[in-house]
Amino acid sequence: MLVALAVSVFCEKHPKFVWQQCTKGGCSDVSGYLVHDRHIGDVWDRENTDYPELDYDANVGVTVSADGKTLSQRLVSKLWDDKKAVGSRVYIVDTTDKKYQLFQFVGKEFTYTVDMSQIPCGVNAALYTVEMPAEGKSPGGVEYGYGYCDANCVDGGCCMEFDIQEASSKAIVYTTHSCQSQTGGCDTSGCGYNPYRDSNDHAFWGQTINVNQPVTIVTQFVGSGGSLTEVKRLYVQGGKVTPAAKSLSDSYCNVNDYRSLKTIGASFQRGHVVVFSLWDSDGMSWMDGGNAGPCTSYNIATVESSQPNLKVTWSNVKFGDIDSTY
Repeated sequence: MLVALAVSVFCEKHPKFVWQQCTKGGCSDVSGYLVHDRHIGDVWDRENTDYPELDYDANVGVTVSADGKTLSQRLVSKLWDDKKAVGSRVYIVDTTDKKYQLFQFVGKEFTYTVDMSQIPCGVNAALYTVEMPAEGKSPGGVEYGYGYCDANCVDGGCCMEFDIQEASSKAIVYTTHSCQSQTGGCDTSGCGYNPYRDSNDHAFWGQTINVNQPVTIVTQFVGSGGSLTEVKRLYVQGGKVTPAAKSLSDSYCNVNDYRSLKTIGASFQRGHVVVFSLWDSDGMSWMDGGNAGPCTSYNIATVESSQPNLKVTWSNVKFGDIDSTY
């Protein structure tokens, strides 16, 4: 009865969000929405708790510009009853505000501009895609942000995942995660490229790419239909296009089993949901410490208390034909 009450009584107002669909002839606006995941840290789950309507700015630090094209995520926000939310996880919803927007990436590119200047060691500004069902899952469906899954089976659901970006201002990685089936047997480590780790290029993310300024990131999914053969990465800043030194391919990843790009390509053909996430951890050395980046110590409690208003800002999200979005 609590579930039925929570879902039927409280109506969630989703922030409007505008992205662009592009061809070689130009780009056009698509007016969709955003919805926050049913989890806010460890303190709120609509499945078993009855709370007031979510205030996206005040409660989870998610704000969208008046034109709908810029999204910001703040690190620490205040819920109610003196509880706090750390970070946020939001999904793009379609123009009807009824289903998650599904993107079919093979043969396309996905582009956005991100401001990483405030993101320190141990904080992960992540933009990624997962094979969530368009209609979400019960009891709350898309209206309440239900249905999450990823390759690490976080929050109980397993599915294929592609990490377009996991980054702080110190390091960046993009990674593919395939699964043996649509609901399990996932490659949790995945195959990724981090310039610091994989090319020993310690100056790339920070100097070659100035992380104190916004940068436009282009990810190209080379292939056709459901056959993905390569994933390329470009960085655009100050009028200059800088390609990543390496791209993802089966030969780079040294795989010929279910972890092949063909598997994630078939998943892309079924459709992926785009996720914007900001989270932190004292155990983030896999991303920006050790051989992955220059960070040597982590104290997230101090970051949360001293920099609660730090934020990542995403803008000008575009999806379309290769070489049409930048």
